[in-house]
Amino acid sequence: MAEERPKEKKRKKVSTNGVLDYLRTALPRETLLDLYADEARGRFVCRAILQQLSDVGQQIVMRLSCCGGSFPIGGQPKVPGVRDWVNQKQKLPQLLKELKKWGIIQSDRTEDIALTEQFHKGLQASIRSLDSSPWQPLAQSSIMALAKQAGVKYKPISTIDLETHTQETWDAVLHYMVGTPNVREPSTAVKNFLEATGLMQPNKDWKGAADQAPLNITSRGFQFMLLDTHQQVWHFVVQYLQSIEGHKKSDQLLTEAMLFLISLSFAKVGDGYSSSALSKRGQRLVQDLSLFGLLYVKNFDDKNSVFYPTQIALQLVQESSSTDTSMLWSLSTKALDEALAHPRPHDSSHLAIIVQTNFQLCAYTTSHLHVAMLSLFCDEYTIRRLPNVVFMIITRDSVKKAFASGIKAEQILRFLEKHAHPKIRSSSGSPIPQNVEDQIWLWDREQRRLQWTEVFQIDCQMAGEFDAVKDRTDEIGAHVWSSKKKGIVYADFAFAEQVQSFARQWRAKRAAEGM
Repeated sequence: MAEERPKEKKRKKVSTNGVLDYLRTALPRETLLDLYADEARGRFVCRAILQQLSDVGQQIVMRLSCCGGSFPIGGQPKVPGVRDWVNQKQKLPQLLKELKKWGIIQSDRTEDIALTEQFHKGLQASIRSLDSSPWQPLAQSSIMALAKQAGVKYKPISTIDLETHTQETWDAVLHYMVGTPNVREPSTAVKNFLEATGLMQPNKDWKGAADQAPLNITSRGFQFMLLDTHQQVWHFVVQYLQSIEGHKKSDQLLTEAMLFLISLSFAKVGDGYSSSALSKRGQRLVQDLSLFGLLYVKNFDDKNSVFYPTQIALQLVQESSSTDTSMLWSLSTKALDEALAHPRPHDSSHLAIIVQTNFQLCAYTTSHLHVAMLSLFCDEYTIRRLPNVVFMIITRDSVKKAFASGIKAEQILRFLEKHAHPKIRSSSGSPIPQNVEDQIWLWDREQRRLQWTEVFQIDCQMAGEFDAVKDRTDEIGAHVWSSKKKGIVYADFAFAEQVQSFARQWRAKRAAEGM
């Protein structure tokens, strides 16, 4: 018997690190059950969920499936049960709670533990199926035939081509965010996402039409640039999923999107898949996700197109954390090692930074994007270049300029630490010199030493006027400073008209009383 579904609640917007994390924390239980029940792809969802469970969790689920989907809890003498399957019995309640959250076991059973009907059927189908992917890859001969039929040239797509496609897509986004001139701009849809997510904002000093105002990077945007490509792509995917919620068919669209993303994790990098085998919603998803570099799409004509999943798309099902410094260091070290393996400097994604005690920054990189990113908080007029090294200086004015753009001191220090040269990294200390780190924090505190407020001055001349005006400004939250001895009240200029009107009315009333 299928589990009765509660009334759907409004989805919470929470921070997630991947598709499965999004399924577990951001979607209601009934949506999970819909995914498990999908006839064509539900078994792959069940397989993906099962693979990410702990070893004990996998054992319990598989044994329940082999026992018809349910088994007594146990715990009584001479009565076998699920408790006997676990050595550390104190961890069983937490494990069962996690399985209920996933919609794997039913939540209303007290004497036994039973799989939900949707997950049980999906798991059984997965066990019986020999398919490794929901879609059948197209042979090169079939793709060549499509190209010949459409009369277009076709060059086989390699994994290197796909990696280059993803890198170029995101380089275009990051170049646009840091304001690099003369580079290919991202699509309008990506620009709208940058503004909608708060990564960029319209220039406040723009005097022209509001819809033509150029976008500037925000503090959140700089923090976004510190993430690795996987997390950057996932940030956009989450925003895409949240944008679906406003659609009148949001439930169906969200279900289709989650099924498609999970199915991607079973695809193979380098294989081409026909878009015509997908539903109309699936074909729209292919076009939308290609904007983010998740897919490479080759269109032959109006009816035939082939999409190629990239490595970053397959990794979306896996969870990652930006707080693991050792992982970040290992990734940058690998990129640096690959760059140094080439006999000549070449355009590479590696960046290795050495900060010296004299505030000079030495960056081993050949990427124009990295130079643009460093220029956000370094003096761009002090730049000196060698074939594979860039020298810049961190100055007070350059850091204050970064602060004015919304960039925080901790974000600058985090960036320098993340990309520190492998030779100066240490598990016991920071790779940034202590005097440089302290000075950046001192420059940050300078912002809060003085606070400028535009005020309006009221000169109080009549007896009792000072107290009346001061009380009024306190009441409406406009009081800035006052002196009873001088008979002066400074009010916030935003309330100038309101305070001035009160003062005139008070004087007129006192004058009438004195007549």
